[in-house]
Amino acid sequence: MSGVPAFKLVEAGFSKPQVEALAEFRQTEGARRSDLLEVEHRLETQIGEVEHRLETKIGEVRSDLTELKGEFRLLKWMNGFVLAFLVAIFAKIFLH
Repeated sequence: MSGVPAFKLVEAGFSKPQVEALAEFRQTEGARRSDLLEVEHRLETQIGEVEHRLETKIGEVRSDLTELKGEFRLLKWMNGFVLAFLVAIFAKIFLH
């Protein structure tokens, strides 16, 4: 019987009431392996959900950036045409 953990505690110097209190605590308050596995599973699920939301948001931001790049490119072309027309107008006014 010295192989049982409770008896090892008694052999190590714990009193019987201390061992009983520890055993009761472990049964009622202590986390069991199944409890820890359940918490681990819930955390993994929540982390997966957060990762999914982040990937979705990153995709939205990339889409918005692509759209902004297109609009910026269009504005550059528009400014180029406006500048070309202004140069043409000034050339017509001052060269004739």
